[in-house]
Amino acid sequence: MASSPRPDFWSDLSGFGSSDNSSDARAALLKVNAEMFVAAAARDRESIETFESLVLGFLPKTDATTRRDLALILKPCPDTPASILDYLARHSPEAVNVHYDHAVHPSYPFGERQLATPEGRLALASQPDLDPATIHKLLVLREDAVEDVLAANPAFLPDTAHFADLLRRARRRPALATILLDRADLPTAAQAALYLAASRERREAIRERIAASLAHRRVSLTFTLTEQDRADLLAASLKGDDHRLETILTALFGFPASTEWRLLAIGRHRLLALALNVLGVTRRDAIGIFLNLHPALSYPFSAIRPLVQEMRDVPGPVALALIECILDVRTLSGEALA
Repeated sequence: MASSPRPDFWSDLSGFGSSDNSSDARAALLKVNAEMFVAAAARDRESIETFESLVLGFLPKTDATTRRDLALILKPCPDTPASILDYLARHSPEAVNVHYDHAVHPSYPFGERQLATPEGRLALASQPDLDPATIHKLLVLREDAVEDVLAANPAFLPDTAHFADLLRRARRRPALATILLDRADLPTAAQAALYLAASRERREAIRERIAASLAHRRVSLTFTLTEQDRADLLAASLKGDDHRLETILTALFGFPASTEWRLLAIGRHRLLALALNVLGVTRRDAIGIFLNLHPALSYPFSAIRPLVQEMRDVPGPVALALIECILDVRTLSGEALA
């Protein structure tokens, strides 16, 4: 039974008992409200109980044809009260098998009813037998709570297009990234994509996995900054022009023009350190960029320390692989991580 705001199934039933109503009009209104009940996306307990009371109150005033029509309308609906079905079965020979049909032929799958409410979607997202169509219907609504439950569901396999979609969302939502990082089955590339949201210990582990993945191939870094490149980077940082700095980085790495660095977003400052590392920017120049680009990078002054450590501790090839996975782009390294 789904929970939802109470639908108004019986808005036209208030005058059913008046002498002005003909039996035909009464039957028509009862059938209309039954159809509204069945068609509702969700029905809460109060709505069902109220519908039950009203219908039972008027069923004795209906003829056999109306009861047969009501049985045909209501029997496929899983939320139809058993008391209504009992009455119809007892008083309408045509509806004698209503219980059997109701149990075996629901009007729509249970999962469809769950999709109608936030509570139902949360419950559905934790199920161990989710199919791609249901996952799509859950993800398309873009509910953070549902995405979090899906991310923790081991039945939601990483080697699927829908999981790749969730991973893209996690790049922008650290809370979701944290949940995904707790999975034991997360591939190296997916872990690298969520590197910025990882704890210090997890970042170290991710770097080690990337280094092991790169060990079997030769990765040659060919980034060589000219004096003009160096001057452009420093000038952009002195002006606090993050857009210009990101445009320069995009050009130097050969990334698509549409690449979104978002270097100054909280939680993404390490990405700048990784980029300067790969490009071979000296520690002195890097500190100058951190100091001038935005106060959030350098206040308090100790904030610069983890950025400098990122440059010092991450080998160039590993840093490049991390950048590619975080930004979901490829450059000179060509081959993607497994």
